[in-house]
Amino acid sequence: MMGALVRRVALLALVLLGPATAGGEDTWILDATSWERGKNLLPEPVLKRVQAGEYRFPVVPADPVRFQDNYSNPFWAASAANEGKYDLDPASCGLREKATGKFPDFYFGYPFPTITRDDPQAGCQIAWNFTAASLMGGGSGASFYLTGLDQKGAYRTIRTRIQATAYVGRHGGPVDNPERVVAKATSLALEPPDVEGVSTLTVRHLDWDKPDDMWAFVPQTRRARHISAASRSEPVGGMDIFADDINCYAGKVETYRWRLVGETQILAPVIAQPYALPQRQVSPTRWAIDTPALPARFEDKSGPGVPWLITAGLVFVPRPAWIVEGVSTDPYYNFGKVIMYFDREMYRIYWKVVTNRAGEYFYNAMCGYTFTEAADRTLSAVLPSIVVGVNDKTNRAAIGGRPRDQFIEQAFDPAEFTLKAITRIAD
Repeated sequence: MMGALVRRVALLALVLLGPATAGGEDTWILDATSWERGKNLLPEPVLKRVQAGEYRFPVVPADPVRFQDNYSNPFWAASAANEGKYDLDPASCGLREKATGKFPDFYFGYPFPTITRDDPQAGCQIAWNFTAASLMGGGSGASFYLTGLDQKGAYRTIRTRIQATAYVGRHGGPVDNPERVVAKATSLALEPPDVEGVSTLTVRHLDWDKPDDMWAFVPQTRRARHISAASRSEPVGGMDIFADDINCYAGKVETYRWRLVGETQILAPVIAQPYALPQRQVSPTRWAIDTPALPARFEDKSGPGVPWLITAGLVFVPRPAWIVEGVSTDPYYNFGKVIMYFDREMYRIYWKVVTNRAGEYFYNAMCGYTFTEAADRTLSAVLPSIVVGVNDKTNRAAIGGRPRDQFIEQAFDPAEFTLKAITRIAD
């Protein structure tokens, strides 16, 4: 009890005092006066806004070993044990067991704990490690906000509730999976009234060649309509943000062609502090994560910066990164080439730079995460907490996420992830 209290007080102090106080002399601010220090730490379109005085980032160094400890002991042990166990189907980039030549019914930990820079399949291997890290928590949920902004401020906000459950890649071992799926997810729009009750269901299948199944329910029509997975590349609610921005990539690995193109250092946006936030158990299967607010400049008008600049609750940690190019194989997908910056050890995508189908740059996204872990390091998760998407063609942006009620759930009722569920919850 006392240890949990001390951790909460320490977290509160970090958030209230700000990273410059908490981080001591090793912490610095990347802004227009110091932008040259960020030349190799940010994608070029982002650095230009720093140089122009529009962005300002608190940089907080982290101990590399302790940062790795944001993931559980079982996850790292399983990753090491996976060495040499998996390879890739060359036609689809699908993960397969060497012993059977088929997709594994269950896996946990990184399938490819060692990445070789000159391996032609390295990009796809990195994408699978990213997927493994995303699934480790088992299930999660939160209330998310989507806010569209221009230079004058916010012009639209949508509040939605999302939840997801994983059938592979999770702590605790295999669970019943008669449908042979990787994961399922739902979303429900809560406000404003013109979108209230709109809900979606996404089902990701184990089979390499089977695309995601997605359904959208609109209360006015009383029907759940099957939609294309390519719709993740369409703007959400008329704003400059996309469903594929969750985790900076929300698609199926097999629907992209991946190519490792380089290495760098990058600034990693992390919620509250560089190290895992504690989990607060609220039921035998559910743990809540107390996270700070993430105000933006349009709400906190006390200083310079664009309206979508996050002004508190977020720190930026220098991290080694892979630079990976992704191109969708779906002819109806609206993005062209996507350049993504993956943490070389934690396999999170922190930034992406996007071209349209004509090859013209137009958009970038910053993806920030909450690392959370049990005190005994037996259960960890990394949760998407904020996306800031910026359309440099229109000079508009959108902020997605900023939850205050994130949780991990190890035993969702499967009935919550059905067509019947997404129509019922909208009643």
